[in-house]
Amino acid sequence: MKGRLQFAGHPIHAMVVSFPIGLYTSALVCDGLYLMLHEAFWFRMAYWAIVFGLVTHVGAAATGLPDFLAVMREQKDARRPATSHLVFGIGLLVVQGLNLAVRNWGEIPAGGSVAMPVIVNVIGAALSGVQGWYGGELVYRHFVGVELPESTTTPGKHKDKKHP
Repeated sequence: MKGRLQFAGHPIHAMVVSFPIGLYTSALVCDGLYLMLHEAFWFRMAYWAIVFGLVTHVGAAATGLPDFLAVMREQKDARRPATSHLVFGIGLLVVQGLNLAVRNWGEIPAGGSVAMPVIVNVIGAALSGVQGWYGGELVYRHFVGVELPESTTTPGKHKDKKHP
């Protein structure tokens, strides 16, 4: 099924999803660096990666919605993974919103404990992986967002007239 929103023949959703994935992953890496180095810079970087991750996540959801609606109409076998992809995506948006809320505007909390933001970030990473799994199912098993070439021949017959 060809992607509903395209730019120059390429599905926009596939292009846009790399931003929240990269930003959420960067936030997790920054949290890890903060835990190792204890430099507030890395905690602030994680905060800003989540801010921009949320903004781009909304864009990814908006560009994926037309494909989701098309799957619901046209591909019965892809409905379950499409719905799971959507539900985990919304869950990830909520968890990363919570992640942002517990980060004290990027400042280290007064007690110095960053356990809650880091735990929420790990949960977000797990949700991101599950959502990505379902996205892969849609693309590689159900060919959602993929424009397959039109078959001009029937199986067992050759297109070339030289062959009987």
